[in-house]
Amino acid sequence: MSRVRFLAVGAAVLALAGCSADQTGQPKPETSSTAGTAAPTTTTSKFDAPPPVRPKVIKLDGVDPCAALTAAQLKQLKVATPVSKPLDVAKTGNPAPTCTSSSTGSQIFSYSVSLVVDRGVDLWQGSGNLDVSPAQVSGFSAFQIKLKGTSKGDCVVTVDVADGQQVFVQFLPIGDGFTQDQMCQNAKQGAEMALATLQTLK
Repeated sequence: MSRVRFLAVGAAVLALAGCSADQTGQPKPETSSTAGTAAPTTTTSKFDAPPPVRPKVIKLDGVDPCAALTAAQLKQLKVATPVSKPLDVAKTGNPAPTCTSSSTGSQIFSYSVSLVVDRGVDLWQGSGNLDVSPAQVSGFSAFQIKLKGTSKGDCVVTVDVADGQQVFVQFLPIGDGFTQDQMCQNAKQGAEMALATLQTLK
């Protein structure tokens, strides 16, 4: 079975699991309920998020997401063949420029970097079937996001880089081989690398 097919199968499993994920396996905030519709029974962790901390402002407008990770960084992450395809990771109706790179070894996984320019990280403090916790990446305020009720999904680290803008990095494994902590460590590593490169582009 090809790697592409494996990725598609993994995404479908996440979608069918009933978790708050889109067709690519990415977690998403729960949309507001309409009149007469019950509120979701599962919500994200509640916390008072601190004011955003940014060592510098990194504007993402017009940036190629596939430029966020260099060839050397891709090799370090053990992925290759970046593919650019916009994804609506923030569910704003405006797909964000996204670059996905797939693994080169025996373990099958991918890293996706989305550059969201129309919604900040405060989006993830809403309701939904997500476990959201404050984090910090290279001195920038961030959130770690994973699906509730499973340790076999994925992990996202999304970083506040400017008002209304975020760098959304997803680590998505296919099959076993990674604990939830390892998934989140990998997502954070990808985010650290992307931030380091993005600061050289602007």
